[in-house]
Amino acid sequence: MLSVTDNQRFQDILHRLAQYGTLDDPEVAANLSTGLNAFLSRWKDEVLPFVAAGGAELRFIEGPNGRGKTHFLQTLEITAQREGFVTSRVECGMQHKPFASLQETYRAVAASISASTASNNGTGTGLAWLLRQLSPEQLQAFQHASRGNPRFRNLVIAYGMRAQAGQLRDQVTADLRALLEHDPSRHVTFSGLFDTARKMGVSLHRPLGRIGKRNAAVWLRSLLALPRQLGFKGLVVLFDETGADISIRSTSGNRRERQQHLANLRNLVDHLATGGTPSCSVVYATTRDLVEIARREYPALSQRIERCEQISFTKLSQRNPRAIWCWLDELTIPAPDIPDFYEELGEKLVTFASEASIPKKRLDAVRAQLPALAEKMSQDLTQAAVRKFIKLIASDILRTN
Repeated sequence: MLSVTDNQRFQDILHRLAQYGTLDDPEVAANLSTGLNAFLSRWKDEVLPFVAAGGAELRFIEGPNGRGKTHFLQTLEITAQREGFVTSRVECGMQHKPFASLQETYRAVAASISASTASNNGTGTGLAWLLRQLSPEQLQAFQHASRGNPRFRNLVIAYGMRAQAGQLRDQVTADLRALLEHDPSRHVTFSGLFDTARKMGVSLHRPLGRIGKRNAAVWLRSLLALPRQLGFKGLVVLFDETGADISIRSTSGNRRERQQHLANLRNLVDHLATGGTPSCSVVYATTRDLVEIARREYPALSQRIERCEQISFTKLSQRNPRAIWCWLDELTIPAPDIPDFYEELGEKLVTFASEASIPKKRLDAVRAQLPALAEKMSQDLTQAAVRKFIKLIASDILRTN
């Protein structure tokens, strides 16, 4: 039986769905996931084991605004965590430009890292948080077996040892965390760090380092490879390009800056394609704008990610679900142009609402309307049809008359 707190949580979720048609809750996203069973099975049974064995996987997912890209990424996130992977879901937009530089890419991934661990209460994020979850055995194994950039490696060890000792609030630990997460708000000098450590009787591994323009690519690769070295199966990075690639378009007054953004994205593509980032999967959800901007201003990127064939959504036999660039609809069976999609999604919303103490009479009324509404929505070719449907059903569930 659900508690009052649980009931209120479900009620709050329904109200948010009614208002926005989406929410940031991977668990709920997985429960409401519709039409993705075949893809998720393939991703879980083929891709994730391949990544866990040291492989790398890259996928660009195209869909218009409101189609469900964020929901899709949340479903991948919770699936990967349940399989023992560390995840990092990164938002891209006006305030978040993770490819403005490789240092920014590093910072964005490090800040968003999360995982399902024995001590995880569901609220932790960030690289420093992940290191605090390590057991003494995991940290010791990392010290003896890890490879890669020694300055990055020693920084991880130094912070991990401070966390193991329970020293999380002193100046040395704060400085180590700022270096680890590339925090620009805290100025750290190595002379000051080592001087403070000496006065406190703290022994730090040397050499230590910080990410900069010259070593950014090395540090980023070290970060992407870190979870597997810590004993997890690997890392799944999920980039959510919200607002029709606004993080690129917002640099419209500076073509050089825009090209640098695209070049940094191309570098990540190349590192994954050549095996430079073992045990890492990257999924980038975006609109068609990205490939069109790349084709016009940075062909080196569009040539790497764009599909060679031009196919129609209606030609099912030509769809290739393993393409690097693919449409979200071709991974969705049934897709939103079929009434079955909306009937299944609507039924899941009704089932979810039953956990929120919604009267059965109200739920039965909503369920009875699903076939007609599903038929109507399958003919809606507007971009936000799926989000519109979710808002309609959630609002109808919450009606009191």
